[in-house]
Amino acid sequence: MLASCYVNLYVLPVSDVIQFQESGNEQFNLLFTNPHDYFINIFQDPYAHGYSRVFDDYHSFWNNLRSNLIAKMISVFDLFSFKNFWINSLFFNFLMFFGSVALYKVFIKEFPKAAIQLVVCIFFLPSAIFFSSMIHRDGLIFLSVSMIIYQFYFMTKRGKASAKRLVIFILYLALIFLLRNFVFLALIPALVAWMLAVKFPKRSFLAFAGVYALSILFFFVSGFISKKIDFPSYVAKRQDSFIEIGKKGNSTLEVKQLEPTAKSFIYNAPQAFNISFMRPYLSKITEPAYAPFAIELFLMQILFVMFLFFHQRNRPVPGVVYFNVFFSCSMLMMAGYTVPIIGAIVRYRSIFLIFLMISITCYIDWQRLHLFFMKRKLK
Repeated sequence: MLASCYVNLYVLPVSDVIQFQESGNEQFNLLFTNPHDYFINIFQDPYAHGYSRVFDDYHSFWNNLRSNLIAKMISVFDLFSFKNFWINSLFFNFLMFFGSVALYKVFIKEFPKAAIQLVVCIFFLPSAIFFSSMIHRDGLIFLSVSMIIYQFYFMTKRGKASAKRLVIFILYLALIFLLRNFVFLALIPALVAWMLAVKFPKRSFLAFAGVYALSILFFFVSGFISKKIDFPSYVAKRQDSFIEIGKKGNSTLEVKQLEPTAKSFIYNAPQAFNISFMRPYLSKITEPAYAPFAIELFLMQILFVMFLFFHQRNRPVPGVVYFNVFFSCSMLMMAGYTVPIIGAIVRYRSIFLIFLMISITCYIDWQRLHLFFMKRKLK
């Protein structure tokens, strides 16, 4: 938290976090000067087209709402912090900590002997700590996804959903929809597949593969159903927006233009994978600020190789693990398709790496790996 606050205050020339703080302070002042406006302005729409354009990232009520919600949250923090940015960040991180604890409680049930791996992946993943500790959408998305996993996991374990759990589950789903609706859309097939995996545990992988195959098919035919839900076009437009933003920075990658067709998505898949899973390269670091993220990614790649050669054999894979893998990979690929900026990709993917790394590290046979290195050492 201290590092992220310092960077936003004194290093970055333009910081979304500081802009959120200033907007929150304005909302705090409005609460005392015009309480009526304070409570209704979040619902006001300044655009002639009204509340449509749900998935647009400009000139859209829904796009503005993402920032307005954070400003309102900061205005509440200001009641207790007297507009102090550091204290507001502390309040924010206190809330985010509940997400980490909830995630740990779920996976320690599935992997009771993997406490160290879980603590490292959930609480000490450097990029996730850095970006989720900022007063920004990433931390709130991580909190929401973690709480959804927590509620859904224990609902399925107990075979029924209490009213309290169901309300919490729906509220966090709604929060994700308001903050980043494309994360909400990615959650739907993951949750449906998880539900099927619970009912048919011996066919968990088939449940996820089948649901995601149908989801991908629906994704590409959505434009034929209605232009209002033409998801390939929305993804292509989002890439265009990031390319325009990237012209102002120095970490933009040259990418092939994405078109709203299945052929273009398939053609651009290796590029998207490279951006999201491989960049920044450790061997091509020109900006020192990206070095920690490159080192972290390199270590994750080593862990993945260890997993390939030293994974635990014949261990069943529960639905929650498949959820982690399918959901996180879909989000990482979406980021790779749309975010051709190194500085942005390391932030967008940071929280989703947590879910992927849990699945990798908890399935590595660490004892067999230790014996392998011991034998090599004796030779």
